[in-house]
Amino acid sequence: MNLQPLYDVKERLEQAAIAGTGLLGEDFRLQRAAEGLKPLAAASPVFGKIDSGLDKLLSAPAAERSGLLLDVLALADAVVYTQGKTGMDGELEPLPAGAGQVQQLSYGQLNPLLTALTTTGGGRMEVVQSAWENHPEMFADFRVLPAVVDGLGDSYGELAELNAKILKQMGPAPLSLLKEGFDPAGNKSMARRVEVVSAIEGGHATPWLREVLPGAKKDVRVSVLTALGDDGENVPLLLELAQTERGANREAVLEGLAGQDGEAIQTFWKQELEKHSQSVKFLEPSNADWAIELVTAGLRQRLEKFLGCKERTTYEEGTDLTTWCWSLGHKDSSAMLDFWRWADSRMEDIDQLKDEKDRSLFFGVKLTDRLRDVMLHTGPGPLRDFCLELFDRRPEMTRYLHISVQAALLSLPAAAVYEKYSPYLMTEEPTEDAEHKETLNHVLIRALSEVYWNHKQGCHVIVMGQAIAQPLDSRWVGRLVRVACKPNMGRYCPFGGGDEVDGFDKKLVEQANPNDPEQRAQLVPYLRKRMTQTGSWYSYGLYLLMMGGSPKGVLGEAMKKGKPAYIYYVWFLLNRAYEVLPPAEVAELCQEVDIKQVRSAGREQAMAELVLPWTIERLQAGKPFPEWDEWHKMRP
Repeated sequence: MNLQPLYDVKERLEQAAIAGTGLLGEDFRLQRAAEGLKPLAAASPVFGKIDSGLDKLLSAPAAERSGLLLDVLALADAVVYTQGKTGMDGELEPLPAGAGQVQQLSYGQLNPLLTALTTTGGGRMEVVQSAWENHPEMFADFRVLPAVVDGLGDSYGELAELNAKILKQMGPAPLSLLKEGFDPAGNKSMARRVEVVSAIEGGHATPWLREVLPGAKKDVRVSVLTALGDDGENVPLLLELAQTERGANREAVLEGLAGQDGEAIQTFWKQELEKHSQSVKFLEPSNADWAIELVTAGLRQRLEKFLGCKERTTYEEGTDLTTWCWSLGHKDSSAMLDFWRWADSRMEDIDQLKDEKDRSLFFGVKLTDRLRDVMLHTGPGPLRDFCLELFDRRPEMTRYLHISVQAALLSLPAAAVYEKYSPYLMTEEPTEDAEHKETLNHVLIRALSEVYWNHKQGCHVIVMGQAIAQPLDSRWVGRLVRVACKPNMGRYCPFGGGDEVDGFDKKLVEQANPNDPEQRAQLVPYLRKRMTQTGSWYSYGLYLLMMGGSPKGVLGEAMKKGKPAYIYYVWFLLNRAYEVLPPAEVAELCQEVDIKQVRSAGREQAMAELVLPWTIERLQAGKPFPEWDEWHKMRP
């Protein structure tokens, strides 16, 4: 059945709706379309109903045409809709293997993700990340998976890396697409394909990697060489490539060889370090016994060269020493412990090492920092015990206090740590001859400042390390708030707003356990005092609320000493107070706000004069604290 007359009628009715019913009597195109519909009307009742509606419309008085036009147009639309169909010529064929799956997802559901993957512009990464977190099944769809693979070459590097991360987590599903059309001489997108294939298949990727290696160039070759290092079966090949590759390619080979083991590997690395000292950096992650022995023996040999004579190090030699120091990594063994014992026995001499311009290398400090880092990343054992005793044996080496305190926190009961080390905190003003005590005070404070309360884990943790043996003794807070001599720990704006807090105070708040009533009781009065001393009412006010305190009684005084602030920060502090304090107390805080300290830009002071009394009335009437939009609407 030819439905073209129906489509013609619908089109003319739509035009009439736009042009207006006043011209219907002169619309010969509509009349001609109505005539063309007559054969269909004779063949089907539904078409007959449309035909009847057209007759009434064309013969109706002008005043009645609008309603009749809408009726017949709605009917024509409904009939056209029922006749719609989609499809294409040809037989159905199964999807190619590995090209994705058929998911029961409409194009409308997938369109935002597909748009983000296939276009340019801002905001795309958030769309992809959100889709992966909330609807990972979308990425297996045959319409999406190829776009994710193509997205490895996205012009926005972070999105390309996100696509790679997603593909690695999808398992073997994308392997066929990743290998299909692979160009070993291609660009960064092909290099990412190699990384993804290697991450998915591990050692099983070796046959494919060996197949593409001869033609691999630039970034792709680096990725292939790096991936070959994941399979111990590739050691002979990697040893050969180490003799022929250059630059970044050779570094990729060395990275792979550093993760292997065996007699041939040990022999290679011994010879490599004799020829290329800086290659030791590739052994930093290795905890193999042979690697530990090579690194410790090599570093000791280099240090002894300068400790036994008055020769100064060149810039290159100083850089080499530093590289060997950091290559110690987080290694822990009897050989490593022997090295640290030797270093401790020569620490005064190591501290004296200077370069050719008579500048200190500070190498003793570098070694001590590395020892502390190793301890924080290893468990109980001889190395930690060694660190625990360092300061006891060498109290003249003040920086050892840092290591020993943290070793004690990891090993001993909380009370024992406090009783042993708290006397080093100076709670009285230092005298002229108290330089040594002041140094120990500063070292101890810095060691403690690296301990913070991990809200998620519910325990105290040393930064970049591990949870301590027991939560900090509550007495630390009481002693720290009375410290008379503080090191310079910088200035911070922890919540924005422009007002700063001392680094000591920031660390102290981060260290306190907000669930410990004793710690809160000792910290709240200190924060109230610091709030009035510094004038940083916003940050200290939020700190007080975090610790179960209140800025009531000190807010106004602190604002008078502080810098003018935008009214939004006033609202934010009061809103946060409303979450933890009684409404009556929040109303009193509103009364304390110094309106003169609200920035006048944009008539904010005038706004404050309106919103604060209004908010007080609301709270006194039992209504909730207003949202920011409610304040903002009152801006004069």
